[in-house]
Amino acid sequence: MAKSHIEKALLTAANAFLVAQGFDGKISAENIKFTPETDSEDASLFFVPNAPGVVTLGSGGRDRETGFLQIDLNIPLGTGTAEMRDWTDAAYVEFTAGKTYSESGQVVRILSCGENQGGNVDNWFRKSLTVAFRPDLTRTAI
Repeated sequence: MAKSHIEKALLTAANAFLVAQGFDGKISAENIKFTPETDSEDASLFFVPNAPGVVTLGSGGRDRETGFLQIDLNIPLGTGTAEMRDWTDAAYVEFTAGKTYSESGQVVRILSCGENQGGNVDNWFRKSLTVAFRPDLTRTAI
C-alpha cells in the first residue's frame, strides 16, 4: 500500500461526486491544464496530506496519515446560492464522518466535512469544502 493509493481513493470519490452533481468536464486538479468557461460552474480538487504520525514502531509498523481534500465550487457572480447549497448539502451526505473509500487495499476513513462561508474569488463566487481524512499506512519492510 502506498500514499498514492490514499490520494487516488479520495480523488476518485470526489470526481464521482462532482460528476453526479453536473460538473462533468468542469473539474480541475493540481498541475492539470484547465480553462474554465466564463458563464458556467466549475470545481477544483486539492489533496493536502500532513506529515504522518507513528502508530507502531519498526519495519512493517503502521503510520497514521491525516490531511484533507479541498473541493472548491465556483459559480458566476450574481447567480444566487441555491445551486451551491444543493451541492454542499450533497457533499455532507457523500463525505459523512466514518465513511470509507479504498484503493488497492488501502482504506481511507472520512473524519469530517465542512465548508467556508464563500465569497468573491477571481470574479467567481466560491465555496470551499474541506473533507478531513485519516488512513493508517503499513510501513514497507526494510
